[in-house]
Amino acid sequence: MDKKEERLNQILLATINILSKEGADQLSMRKVAKAANLSLSNLQYYYRDRNLLLIATVQHYFQSCKEEVTHTLDLLKGENTPSTEVFLEKLLNLLLLNGKSNNQMMMFQEIWALSSRNKELQEAVETYYKNYCLWMIDLIATFSKKPEEIVSILVPYAEGYGIVGTVLPLNKKSIIQLLVKLVLQV
Repeated sequence: MDKKEERLNQILLATINILSKEGADQLSMRKVAKAANLSLSNLQYYYRDRNLLLIATVQHYFQSCKEEVTHTLDLLKGENTPSTEVFLEKLLNLLLLNGKSNNQMMMFQEIWALSSRNKELQEAVETYYKNYCLWMIDLIATFSKKPEEIVSILVPYAEGYGIVGTVLPLNKKSIIQLLVKLVLQV
């Protein structure tokens, strides 16, 4: 990783930390600069304004999600070709995150709330979700003939789980088993 990449990563991690711990209302360019040990002008060299910083944070969030899923599934494929059921169990285990225990999920919930009041950020979030869904469709297509239907079930469920997962009557393992059964019916 070169110095610029390190600096960008440092900025994004500081942004995620502030969003997840203090919320979007407390996020300012000055606070991010201080948390990343930069001057405000140096931060603005990389991200002209708060919107661009938030959009970059969304990109970082989705990229890290994709990398985590890809890495885990590559390890699974390295052992042998997994069954569709095993593949779905692993995928759901990665996707079903509880916002209270996951900094990135909490951060993204803050960005999602901001996007409802910010057209540019809303468009960025929608674009990244579309790209994420297309990527997920390609991923699932190797295990199913109906990847669009499966993605249409799993992505909204996973996103909602991040908000209400701790209050559902079933535990995560039971929910995964239920969703696998449901998806295999598609």
